[in-house]
Amino acid sequence: MSQTTTSKRTSWFAAIKDMFVNSFQEVNTNAREVMETAAQSVQDIKIDDVLLAFKDLNDIVLPRLTDTTLYPELEWDATVRASIDICEQELKFIKDRRPIVRESFAKYVGVDVSEIDEEDIPVMAFMGSGGGFRAMIGVAAYFSAMKESGLYDCGMYHAGLSGGSLCLAQLFSSRCQSTENPIQTLLEFYRTELSTSIVNALGILQGLANTSDPRIAVGLSFGSLVQKKASGVDLSIMDIFGALLAAKLMIGPDPTNQLGDFKLSEQQKYIEGGKSPMPLYVAVSHIRPWKDTLEPEEAALIPNYDQVYEAHILKKDYYQWYEFSPYEIGSDELPAWIPSWAFGRKFKSGKTVERFPEQNFCLLMGLFGSAPAAPFVEDIKEIQTFLPEGKIKENFKSAYENALESLGDHNQQVVEGSHPIPPPHNHNFAYRVKPPPYKLGHTNNEVLDLLDAGLSNDFPMYPISHPNRKIDLVIGFDCSASVVDHSNFDIAQDAFCARRGFNRTTRDETNKYCEVFDYIPAGKTEDEYLTPAQKQFVFCLLQYIPNDKVDPTFEPATADFATLNKFAYSTENVDLMIKLAKQNWKDGEDKVKEIVIDTWKKKKEARLNGTAFP
Repeated sequence: MSQTTTSKRTSWFAAIKDMFVNSFQEVNTNAREVMETAAQSVQDIKIDDVLLAFKDLNDIVLPRLTDTTLYPELEWDATVRASIDICEQELKFIKDRRPIVRESFAKYVGVDVSEIDEEDIPVMAFMGSGGGFRAMIGVAAYFSAMKESGLYDCGMYHAGLSGGSLCLAQLFSSRCQSTENPIQTLLEFYRTELSTSIVNALGILQGLANTSDPRIAVGLSFGSLVQKKASGVDLSIMDIFGALLAAKLMIGPDPTNQLGDFKLSEQQKYIEGGKSPMPLYVAVSHIRPWKDTLEPEEAALIPNYDQVYEAHILKKDYYQWYEFSPYEIGSDELPAWIPSWAFGRKFKSGKTVERFPEQNFCLLMGLFGSAPAAPFVEDIKEIQTFLPEGKIKENFKSAYENALESLGDHNQQVVEGSHPIPPPHNHNFAYRVKPPPYKLGHTNNEVLDLLDAGLSNDFPMYPISHPNRKIDLVIGFDCSASVVDHSNFDIAQDAFCARRGFNRTTRDETNKYCEVFDYIPAGKTEDEYLTPAQKQFVFCLLQYIPNDKVDPTFEPATADFATLNKFAYSTENVDLMIKLAKQNWKDGEDKVKEIVIDTWKKKKEARLNGTAFP
């Protein structure tokens, strides 16, 4: 990867800030001025409706927030579900999905459906990694190849992280689901509609103006900022990023019937009756114990509070995982869950404080992809990664370590854990979820900051290893930059296994396009917040790496047009990426099928012998 990658990333941060933060701090204060400036250089597009929409954004959005026909959840109260079990709706989905998978699985393995017992079919999850638009396109291309092979229709879940989640967000929208082949529709969108970047203000303006109703288009995307502000939560630059993503990726030619695309809970209709694998999105919260406090009257209820506090703030920071499904949002580390339609409203003591519309999905898109809001230490690591080996790198590392050493261990942790770019803020549904006396911890904070989960792992490992999902086989498509060095995968997976409680063993690394690993419960975990792993699974790793059959010089992770800070792709770029993903799938497909059939036979043998399948 080139030395200029880090400076390009910094330039991207600056571009977002310079072009959008000032103009959208108060959501619509200076919007007309910004758009009119852009319009001066463009005489051939109709922008009046867009300009008026930005000018009238409050008037467009605020009255709708009390409309129960648009937001029926305004008539519903919600409570926090404190359990590590999956919800009843998901259990019903699994039950409905199984007979559908049975038909597809029989075709895939080449036997009559009468030979397939539902209990023997491997419960499969497909995972898309992080990696910005590169991952978004690459994961969709892999899904397409998997669909053509027949395996896609055998899946129970697909989970996306960061760029991989953007692919799912679009796949489960009306623009794709209203067509006969949603995945192919999505790929065609990438081929033809990514020529301008999301940080190109004029391109965003043109896209909104070219819809059937620019007023609604602006309201659905940038109106999300008004809605969040009205909920009582401060906006961050990542919220603006989400609005830009939605304007580019989610708004269709006719936005008049797209309100459902901007509600996560509405994705239920696309999996109703088990007709499609269930989407899972992820984020993390950066838990920093030194930020935890209690009010004096609350602290007085804890014996030896001063000593407890001093010990608490010295604990190491970590990332706590959250998952988002069409049914629920929550974390099994708390454990706490709420209906997806209730995210965006205030909670206290496990109950709704007020009724408010479901948070606009484009804000979740910004949250899922909020890598720029990483802690300071992550930026330092990235800088070191891309500095050339030698004196420059050694001097940088030495200067940084000397500066930190002068601060002391605790202050070093505080500095490295700070966020130069604030992460997205949200109402904390787990706020005071347990009765007093309150323990020190982030559940005492009314605001929950959530981040791109790629800061912890390039794959959404935590939801797919949920003990009650009983997933047998995981197929992961790694389109992240980590593929340039296999040790990146090993380090991240070892950290996950230690925390979740797995022993990871290598089963087969002979095919670089499909490596196979076994994850076996260790019976214990190094983490005090997580239930130890209970279910063994097999992981087929498919890396988005160069292939001589396509173009030996094309390495997606380092290609200049596909870096993390690139949001514009030509048709030729996308065609090359699709071709590579499909060829890589073809070269790894036999190994995947071998593992699928092997798992099926082992489950069948266990059932017939009356033994438990691990």
